[in-house]
Amino acid sequence: MAPDLVSDLMFSSFRLRRLLLLTATSVALFVHVGCDVGGGSANDVSISGRVLDAASNPVEAAQVVLRYTDDTGEAVERTATTDSTGRFARTIEVEGATEVSITVSKQGASVQQTRQVSPDVGGADLSFTLSIGGDENREPGRPTDILLQDQSANAIRVQESGGTSTARLTFQVVDSTGKAIQADQAVDVDFRFGNQPGDATLTPSTVQTNGQGQATVNVSSGTTAGVVQVVAETERPDGTTFQSKPVSLSIHGGLPNKCHFSLAPSQYNFPGLVDLGVTNSIQVFVGDKFGNPVVPGTSVSFSTNAGLIGGSVQTDDQGRGSVALTSAEPLPEGGVGTVRAETAGTDDVNTIVDPNNCPDPANTGNENTISETIPVVFSGRPEVEVAPDSAELGQTYELTVWDAENNNPLAPGTSIQVQAEGTKVKAVGNTDVTLGDTDISDNDNNGFDAGDIVNKDETTSFTFRVVEDQEVDEEGTPTIETVTVSVSGPNGSLEIVLTPTSPSGSATTTSQSLTPTPGATVHQSAEGTVIRAPKK
Repeated sequence: MAPDLVSDLMFSSFRLRRLLLLTATSVALFVHVGCDVGGGSANDVSISGRVLDAASNPVEAAQVVLRYTDDTGEAVERTATTDSTGRFARTIEVEGATEVSITVSKQGASVQQTRQVSPDVGGADLSFTLSIGGDENREPGRPTDILLQDQSANAIRVQESGGTSTARLTFQVVDSTGKAIQADQAVDVDFRFGNQPGDATLTPSTVQTNGQGQATVNVSSGTTAGVVQVVAETERPDGTTFQSKPVSLSIHGGLPNKCHFSLAPSQYNFPGLVDLGVTNSIQVFVGDKFGNPVVPGTSVSFSTNAGLIGGSVQTDDQGRGSVALTSAEPLPEGGVGTVRAETAGTDDVNTIVDPNNCPDPANTGNENTISETIPVVFSGRPEVEVAPDSAELGQTYELTVWDAENNNPLAPGTSIQVQAEGTKVKAVGNTDVTLGDTDISDNDNNGFDAGDIVNKDETTSFTFRVVEDQEVDEEGTPTIETVTVSVSGPNGSLEIVLTPTSPSGSATTTSQSLTPTPGATVHQSAEGTVIRAPKK
């Protein structure tokens, strides 16, 4: 090969290698810089990045200065500030490849990077690390963290409840190696509530660490139960604040108080005579004399004169508990039984904070015993009395719905519906009724019985009429064919269909104008016809 040709080939190879090297170097330089691709000038370049401290935490409000020379040779300076996530972004305008110096500074610390940017090259963000909040303050022996070292109790009681009302929390300030700081690095530790129920207090509010890096605070309850959170905080040598994780502590109420002792069934009326084994939840609510829930685990015992009931329950952190009342022998005479709940308090169980909250403390005779008694109606299968007992147009009907065993109201949720069928007729009045719960109160103070049912009339006695329907677009003379009375609910179901009476002289009797649910029993009385639902 000719010497000139070899020389030309070697020179070309050298130029190719140099071009590839320059290209690779340019890619590395531009990897952290992005060009503006949306709506700005064709010469705009966006420079963005994130600033972290030595502990890799975002640095907010750091000053960012960008310096470069434009195409006229004039020095240009642009600034930006980092946000709460440590990020910044700034757009500059350059004609071609331009070298930009980026300086980030805060609290006397600064860092600088130089990048060559161009409108034709894009990339990712820059990354800066400032030497603050990091190694120089995390040297062994310097405070970096606060840990809970000891807690005398996880729960205390409200004031004047007879229990412990103060807990001691000891925190320890440690260095980056986890060792307690020494006396020469002592710091003031401030204490505050993350969550404060009522009038709980912290004393003292500030404590200087001792030779073991310890600081102790006392948490004292007030008159309100709840959960407190205590936070300890201090500063590093550079002024950066750091704090402990919140420490939780429960404040429980005192012992039971008569004024705040309540007993209630899930339903005052349940179908306990229909079947054995039917249950009704009995709930108890127990508070101390301040109205706060009593200490969790307070025992309440139960007894009943009808059926079976759970013997006792322990209250939860809201002062609540429940047991099941089960229908069983003995079944209550007259359908009304009673449930009694009892617990023990202190000598001042009948003392109240504000007499207006509890006008009648009702002393039980034993200062240490608190009790409450409530009635519960055991209702049976449905019974319906309707008068008249035939379908007649223009007639007003008296309808009585109750249980067959004791003529007490049926359980809540019972549906009573009346429907008239025929030509241009309708039923009006109490035609769609859903029963609420039975209201029973011992107004005569001689114990509970069926005579104490307050709302018996409105839950057992109803009226309706069958009239011409003037709103329906229908030809013909108003004619009644049937009136259907339906009862359904927890106590069972019963349906009665009334038809017109036969003409005078017909062999059909009046009783044949009424058809009940199969298996139901029909009884004639002076007041009307009584139909009882089938037994299960």
